[in-house]
Amino acid sequence: MTRNDSGVSRPSRPKKKKKGAWAGALDGVGSTLLYVAFVLGVSLILSSIIIALTNDVFGFVKPDKEAVIELEADDGLREAADKLKENGLIKYPGLFTFYCKLTKFDEERMAEGEVTVSANLDYRAMSRKLYKSSAREEVEVTIPEGYELEQIVDKLVESGVCDEDSLYDTIANYEFAYDFLEEIPYGEKNRLEGYLFPDTYRFYTNDDSVSVIKKFLANFDSKYSDDFAARANQLGMTTQEVITLASIIERESTASDRETISSVFHNRLKSSSYPYLQSCATVEYFLEERKEVISIEDTKIDNLYNTYLYRGLPPGPIASPGLSAIYAALYPADTNYLFFALQEDGTHKFSRTYDEHLSVPNVNPN
Repeated sequence: MTRNDSGVSRPSRPKKKKKGAWAGALDGVGSTLLYVAFVLGVSLILSSIIIALTNDVFGFVKPDKEAVIELEADDGLREAADKLKENGLIKYPGLFTFYCKLTKFDEERMAEGEVTVSANLDYRAMSRKLYKSSAREEVEVTIPEGYELEQIVDKLVESGVCDEDSLYDTIANYEFAYDFLEEIPYGEKNRLEGYLFPDTYRFYTNDDSVSVIKKFLANFDSKYSDDFAARANQLGMTTQEVITLASIIERESTASDRETISSVFHNRLKSSSYPYLQSCATVEYFLEERKEVISIEDTKIDNLYNTYLYRGLPPGPIASPGLSAIYAALYPADTNYLFFALQEDGTHKFSRTYDEHLSVPNVNPN
């Protein structure tokens, strides 16, 4: 008991016992261990989540299975992800959707119908499986010798290689780096007439028009050899003149008489008496409708390609000549012929004089 100043006695308070140093230390260790255990627990949980998400994203430790999912026309990315999950291909459709959006998946290109997907693919490969087939379809196109540029374009369009507008725009305006095109002006839709080399090609469908035309021109460049160029120079002819003459030979001749028909044209190019080539094939080229037999009236139409009215070669080729026709244009037979007449069986008869020519039957008596 203690007394206060007023003399009243009060009970004394019990003194607190102080903890020892070891007891305080143990309390601190307990708190630290509890904190460490909490952190480890959270880390383990997060690690488990991260591992699970990583396995799903990268296709690790997933079953080796395939499933066919059916994508409807109005399905979006989320619907596709749900179908992947339903078929056991992914575990987290939300994560898959997030990944696809993050990588700018184009839903406009999503496939329709059945799509086969493997579970062990990563998200990147799996998302690409959802696109319309990425395999580029190829098509084989054969261009016969003597085809006109317009016919070649039509065939490419029909085969699904390119659209017509892009082809004609490329032909008229694209600057291809080939010496043989240097003197040919831009802007005309038939600018590359004669240079789309006839052959069998393989193209991708919906291909780029520049790469398509470049394939033709590269083929021509490989076929028109240095020997051909040297021979043209020897004859005093440009490449354009050689190909123009070769295209006429291609349309007028048969396999057995190319060099002889070439000799007729060469003789006329050098003749003062008969300087007009008078080729029905050049007249046919500018007619709106192709004819098996041209008329006298057709030969009177004023057109620069009309070799009945204009001397020498026309402004350019009238078709794509093959290698044999080019060779014939450069190496004509050695003759004095100035005329040839088409026969019913498709062969030709040759004459040196006009009187002789008149005595020969002619399918095209012009």
